Amino acid sequence: MAPGHADHSLKDWRVLVTRPASRADSLLDALQRRGARTLHVPLLTIDALTGADLEPARQRVLELDRYDALIFISVNAVEHGAELIESLWPQWPARQRCFAIGAATAGALHARGLRVEGGDDLSAGAMNSEALLAHPALQTLEHQKIAIVRGAGGRETLADTLTARGAQVDYIECYRRSPPTVEPKHFLQQLQEADINATIINSGESLENLTTLLPEQHPLFNKPVIVPSERVAAIAAKLGYAKAIPARNAGTDATVAALEAVPAPS
Repeated sequence: MAPGHADHSLKDWRVLVTRPASRADSLLDALQRRGARTLHVPLLTIDALTGADLEPARQRVLELDRYDALIFISVNAVEHGAELIESLWPQWPARQRCFAIGAATAGALHARGLRVEGGDDLSAGAMNSEALLAHPALQTLEHQKIAIVRGAGGRETLADTLTARGAQVDYIECYRRSPPTVEPKHFLQQLQEADINATIINSGESLENLTTLLPEQHPLFNKPVIVPSERVAAIAAKLGYAKAIPARNAGTDATVAALEAVPAPS
């Protein structure tokens, strides 16, 4: 659909959007242009690490030129990681390769003038660790030193696999994901007043945060839930969601397409 054009393909949907506040605008706009009504309640908060919490990342960034490659896992990793790097390095080390998970992450690196691998070419399919691990440049990694720029904690699949392929892997953890302050009674009232009939989830953590706010047998457990991957769909099923629908990836286009493919509610 051309920018600014409304096709009303989602006019029967009233959608709970849970993306963090800084990352929701494109999705909200895409849904609303197609006729959906939206309720935006961020279920994940992104905060920069500071002080002693940031010191391990700072020490690794001071030795950034010893790494052969950097992997940025998200736009948040670019925003917080690049800010840290640029505060300590007037120019980025020239020899390093930069990899990104997802087109949005690649775009954020491009905007800083960096050459990126593994982001744009994943835009049509999965945007996750497994997809990046299929990149030809990441198959044989003996004697390679790689830093993964990410938030505190998270999945270990990427680091474990790179290590198994011969790389020495370190984390540069520069932000924290945490549940937002949401008052359950007010949240449930918002859901009822908006008459929500679909939910969009961006990560397993957001899904778990949503579940803690819902009483057992809440209607949302039986409404469509668009999730970013088969992995998160499996988590949703275990948590009791009856209609978890995996999009091709977490991007706006794939998310909207997944909802458009669901039969409209009667």
